[in-house]
Amino acid sequence: MRAYLARSWVHPALAGGVSKIHGEGVFATAPIARGEKLMEFGGKKISGAQAGSGEYRECSVWTVADDTYLALPESDPEPSLDENLNHSCDANAWLVDEVSLVARRDIAAGEEITLDQGTWNFDDSEYTWDDMDCRCGAPNCRKRLTENDWTRPDVQERYRGHFHPLVQKMIAARG
Repeated sequence: MRAYLARSWVHPALAGGVSKIHGEGVFATAPIARGEKLMEFGGKKISGAQAGSGEYRECSVWTVADDTYLALPESDPEPSLDENLNHSCDANAWLVDEVSLVARRDIAAGEEITLDQGTWNFDDSEYTWDDMDCRCGAPNCRKRLTENDWTRPDVQERYRGHFHPLVQKMIAARG
């Protein structure tokens, strides 16, 4: 298994701010070109049981493999900007592997960085987000986010080749 960063790496042109989507968000402070790396998720490698133990910050838990996660301990005083990454049904960022997020298209200064939850959130995961109403406001908004959005043909078409590897494996298994 590959080595992971102890803390997430975040592009220097990204900063936190108030989001119209949900609470806090991550925003570009300068233009970012399509394909440019935005983040590499990092943290301590833990199991699913540890992820749900209350010892780790819920918003920092990120799946890297079956029953293997990266997370920051609750005791860590410094929040990681990736904890404020919000969803959009027409995300401007996508995954290129289990931990690397790149710009899906050119991103303007002031634009919120978003990742479609359907590309990484799945029902077989030990640690996953529950179904929830979507507030992204995109023209193609699904209105409701589920753990099975990755099975939708429109989501598979939009993000083809840019799903979390575990989700991509499930898509391939379905034919």
